[in-house]
Amino acid sequence: MSEEQFHEWVNRRSNLPLAVKGHTFVLKGDNVISVDGGKFVYEEALDLVKLLNSRGPFGQMSASFMIMERNGALRFIVIGLVAVVVVIVILLSLS
Repeated sequence: MSEEQFHEWVNRRSNLPLAVKGHTFVLKGDNVISVDGGKFVYEEALDLVKLLNSRGPFGQMSASFMIMERNGALRFIVIGLVAVVVVIVILLSLS
C-alpha cells in the first residue's frame, strides 16, 4: 500500500477497513483512525503505513510495537514477562 492509496482511502471516508501488512485500519471519525483497536491521529497512522511498508525489519517492528502499545497488548506482554521474572527469582531464592 502506497502513501497515495492511503490518502485516497482516508479521503473517501470509506466504512470498509483497510488491511496493511496484517493490521486493520478503520476510520473512526475526523482525523481518528483505529489500528487493531488502538486510536491514532491521521499523521501517526500515515507514519505507521510508511513503517509497515518499509523494507527494514526494525521499522516494521517499531510500527508493531507502536500498535501494541496503543491497543494495550504491550502492557499485557510486559506484565507477563515481569511475572515470569518474579517467579524465576523466587524459585532461585528457595533453592
